[in-house]
Amino acid sequence: KQWYQRRVAITAGIAIVAHFDSYGIAPHLAKSANGNGSGVAALLEISRLLSKLYSKSGNTPKYDVLFLLSSGGKLNYLASKTWLEKKLSSDSLETVLLNEVEFVLCLDGIGNDGFNVHVSKQPKEGTAAYKMLMAIEEAVALINPNISVNTVPKKVNLGNPLFAWHHEIFTVKRLSAATISNYLSYNSLGRLNTFDNKVDVDKLYTHTHLIAEGIARYISDLSDKSVTILDDYLVPNKQLLARTVEFLAKTQRSATLLQRDSPVMLNLEQTLSKYASEVIVSELKASKRDPEFQFYDQTETKLFAYNVKPAVFDLFLAIAVIAYLGTIYLCVGSIPHGMTYLYQMKKLKSS
Repeated sequence: KQWYQRRVAITAGIAIVAHFDSYGIAPHLAKSANGNGSGVAALLEISRLLSKLYSKSGNTPKYDVLFLLSSGGKLNYLASKTWLEKKLSSDSLETVLLNEVEFVLCLDGIGNDGFNVHVSKQPKEGTAAYKMLMAIEEAVALINPNISVNTVPKKVNLGNPLFAWHHEIFTVKRLSAATISNYLSYNSLGRLNTFDNKVDVDKLYTHTHLIAEGIARYISDLSDKSVTILDDYLVPNKQLLARTVEFLAKTQRSATLLQRDSPVMLNLEQTLSKYASEVIVSELKASKRDPEFQFYDQTETKLFAYNVKPAVFDLFLAIAVIAYLGTIYLCVGSIPHGMTYLYQMKKLKSS
């Protein structure tokens, strides 16, 4: 439904993607924390770090970085899919940038234990996916060797209309992509909104730092494995991460109800504008002719419950009605006989 984009310069490029909506059994309960409040917080912080990195004198990375935030993540990544289909068939600036992207990195639930890189197939040496994976592993070795990076290959099931991970939307369009998540499997219990109310800020800080360093190594083509690009003055801000997650966890983010002036939308646009010279907001509407989902426009409504008589009462009432109608029927049916009897009695008395 909503996409935000950030551009840093134009040559080749990579895209960092996260969905910002949530899901609940009722729209006003859609306030998850780790999924994907942690992914959005990390994306915003990475945009801040890379903005500073690109602004340093003498720093001329070879890549543009495109930051994309979308809603509809809990609805089969509907906005991502719709946006991608439209932009690949147009001549807009977004399409030009998208055609330059050689790798898409999606962030989905990275605020707790676990560092899993989900891909559609095992990356081969020389590919963009392999290069990104190596950059992240180098960052882990330098910053926190105790963390284990798990590569989890899973083929895209084209026979299933529901996508398991965000990167699969891009994979089916032949874009190299991966998703980083705490969750080892797409159907992990923690991904359900009912159980998603906690983020470990320390873990989120560490994972954001690793991802940011990995991206920086990727775009800088750094071959020296003994030094980091993000120095002591260019690290994630733990307080900013915590405040962003706290804000998202307290704000309803149902994709069906997000509007252009929603607090979430305004906050994301304002934050990205601090680090970007260009922010584009796109509003995408679901197809009315053949909608994939049916949307409703109320966050809260009243539920009316009535105390009714038990079924036995209905049975006795039905018997009473039948008996009443039967009595009337018999009475009406006996009127001719009664009239005949009275006529005969009157005739006898007259004689």
